[in-house]
Amino acid sequence: LDTVLTKITYTDKSIGVKQIEFDDFIKTDGNTNLGADDKAGMTIMLNMISENIPGLYYFFIGEETGCIGSSGISRKFTDLIKEQKLPDVKKCISFDRRSYGSVITHQMSSRCCSDEFGNELSKRLNEFGFWYANDSTGIYTDSAEFLDIIPECTNLSVGYFDEHSLTEKQDIEFLELLSRAVLKIDWDSLPITRTIDDCKYTGKKSK
Repeated sequence: LDTVLTKITYTDKSIGVKQIEFDDFIKTDGNTNLGADDKAGMTIMLNMISENIPGLYYFFIGEETGCIGSSGISRKFTDLIKEQKLPDVKKCISFDRRSYGSVITHQMSSRCCSDEFGNELSKRLNEFGFWYANDSTGIYTDSAEFLDIIPECTNLSVGYFDEHSLTEKQDIEFLELLSRAVLKIDWDSLPITRTIDDCKYTGKKSK
């Protein structure tokens, strides 16, 4: 993690991205997109993997172009569980939300996680000095493709702003603190209360 986060200012000559440090943030020189969305989430997950946090980790292709990778695996996810090629997952966490404090409870106009799940996850994260709370204004990210398969699906804020623009910026201090905090969460003990029976959004199963 330290290797990833401490080298703040550099130029990648292959794509011409120049990152600039200011206060606790990084941004570009305004000529390129920073890509904190989705790099911030990848940083968190890679750190969790390096610290041997148990879980099923996916780095999906095409999230920004319609969740191509996640919709692809979701079509056969249930079959893979039945064939015992995948564990029977009950919780799905995306690290792909802007700003600081969101635990997303709704995506695609459908509930994606229960208030109980969101409140408990917020409570545990906030023990480390954060201010997370349930947020019903989610739109669409990879976890939405599993709403009719996995009971508790959410998306967490990771401290980026102005995504998909030349002014995008990432709060590096926040990302570093969050990357450490998620190592301390007992993910298995989070409550599961949402049911998938009345899920309105069933993903791209027919495509």
